Amino acid sequence: MTERPLLSRRRLLQTAALVPAAALPVLAVASPASAEYRGIVHRNEVMDRARNWFLRNIQYNGASRASDIDGNHTYRQDCSGFVSMCWHTSTPGHSTRSIPDIAAKIEWSELKPGDVVNAYDNHCMLYHMRGDGSNIWIYDLATPASDMRHIQVSPASLRSQGYIPRRYRNIRD
Repeated sequence: MTERPLLSRRRLLQTAALVPAAALPVLAVASPASAEYRGIVHRNEVMDRARNWFLRNIQYNGASRASDIDGNHTYRQDCSGFVSMCWHTSTPGHSTRSIPDIAAKIEWSELKPGDVVNAYDNHCMLYHMRGDGSNIWIYDLATPASDMRHIQVSPASLRSQGYIPRRYRNIRD
């Protein structure tokens, strides 16, 4: 599959000048059907990508890679590779050490679907939603013993283990 070049704003304006005025509304409303690789990604797309790996039961194996929902990119089959795939960032994926470079720290009360809880140099998990009581639902690819999980965890327990909630800088509601 070949990648299509992105049109620059200048090239788009040059092209629009050559196109009859009746065709301009078509150019103005055209948009990609899914998240652009390494670009803006919407929360619903992040969660679709997470569910895809969960339903495919991608097995933990940091030495292997699995394709994303589009089949165009492959990511490491570990926790940070999973988060990178969900956010559609660079392949083969960021590490728990580099996630702070692309995701700003937020408060626990600000977590929204598609955000992450990250323990630097340890583990990261994708936040899904509030759970029972004070628990939260997360997706993660933890260990070869547990593989892909969708479970409830305690934020208090995560805090005590050094987890920090973060929001990807290119995520949109």
